[in-house]
Amino acid sequence: MSQYTVCEQQTERIFDISPSRWQQNCEEKELLLRYLAVPVQETEHKLWLAVDDENNLTACEIFAFMTHKQIEPVVIASDELKYLLNALSPEQQPLYEESELAFAEQEQEQLNLSDPIIQLLDNLFKFCLTQNASDIHIEPRKQKLIIRLRIDGVLHLYKSLSIQLASRLISRIKLLAKLDISELRQPQDGQFSFTTALADTLDFRVSSLPTIYGEKLVLRLQKNKPTSFDFLQLGFNPQQQTTLLNALKQPQGLILVTGPTGSGKSITLYSALNYLNQMDKHILTAEDPVEIEIDGLIQTQVNQSINLDFSQLLRTFLRQDPDIIMLGEIRDEESAKMALRASQTGHLVLSTLHTNDALLAVERLLQLGIQEYEIQNSLLLVIAQRLVRKLCKKCRGIGCDECYQGYKGRIGIYQCLSRTAKKFDKQTAYLDFSSLRESAKQKIEQQLTNEIEVDRVLGDE
Repeated sequence: MSQYTVCEQQTERIFDISPSRWQQNCEEKELLLRYLAVPVQETEHKLWLAVDDENNLTACEIFAFMTHKQIEPVVIASDELKYLLNALSPEQQPLYEESELAFAEQEQEQLNLSDPIIQLLDNLFKFCLTQNASDIHIEPRKQKLIIRLRIDGVLHLYKSLSIQLASRLISRIKLLAKLDISELRQPQDGQFSFTTALADTLDFRVSSLPTIYGEKLVLRLQKNKPTSFDFLQLGFNPQQQTTLLNALKQPQGLILVTGPTGSGKSITLYSALNYLNQMDKHILTAEDPVEIEIDGLIQTQVNQSINLDFSQLLRTFLRQDPDIIMLGEIRDEESAKMALRASQTGHLVLSTLHTNDALLAVERLLQLGIQEYEIQNSLLLVIAQRLVRKLCKKCRGIGCDECYQGYKGRIGIYQCLSRTAKKFDKQTAYLDFSSLRESAKQKIEQQLTNEIEVDRVLGDE
């Protein structure tokens, strides 16, 4: 029996296969021609599928449902794929001629454009782009599929769909994110880029979660180009900006940004790094993950699978002659002590903590084993922050065709505790800085937000 060899373009992996195996894998030759794909290798749980376009997700989807296996596309040259498809036919007559190949490719393109799932995703992603959504929640319920979007920090219903569409939509996204489509019981994480019909390219992080009604997906939209690095536009008042800039001008010390998840800590750090980003400064960052790429910074990403955590990266950074270090988060005693040590040895260190206000950040450092005298000597500034929705400029909070809810965009409210306080404790520090609610009150007086929104974000704080 004749043997055929194919070579993957990117990795140059070699696959040796025979027509008999193809016949066994897929007896319907018309299916291969329709989707321009050939199975080249399989195991009990996995099937390698030769295609000439890595974006041929429809073929991967079809074969995943047919075989109940994980599909890995093998991208080969178009001429090689044509040769394989012709070799499938034991007759002398080729399976298709050049004209038929062109027709098949045209049919595949039309199929993709008319696919309701592709249209749904394209419309969904375009809407996320126009409304500045940060997260997409795809949630199977008992009798329907719910899609919700987090816009300006609040979840809104986007669509309610038939439950019959759930498996196709979720499978399509899992294929895009290179997740195992056959794995339904374990959580998975992945990422992908998607180009809309308007040629906008969006980057997503994907997380799957098994539920009683099927897999739930959350897609986090990665925004590589923030709207502004300007501190005043972010929401700092002039006094707070002066306090922050004074801290950033110091040659060494620790600057902390605190607040819950989704409070804007990352953009504050990136804005500070952008301000510090000069040719005479060597800036290293350890992030999980890298959210915004900034030219001039040396950015690294945590990789838990190889035990490359914040502490390991920080140890390496100290041997790289840095001027400034950004540590994505102080998570434990080891990273806290190393950050303090770095800030005491000629480095400016910026990081985050998950605490509700600035004073609690000091208490958290004490809990992590940092001595009080070390905090007093090294801690330059603590910024606590939240994000509140801004009143729509067009309707001023009533609701219109531009905002739908009366709000559009968000702005920060900040609390800054600097080393101007004689001692970091509640008896003296509160004399030197305002609370988050006082900062929010300024935004209300400026008619940037309202009391309802401030109460929603701050609660009883």
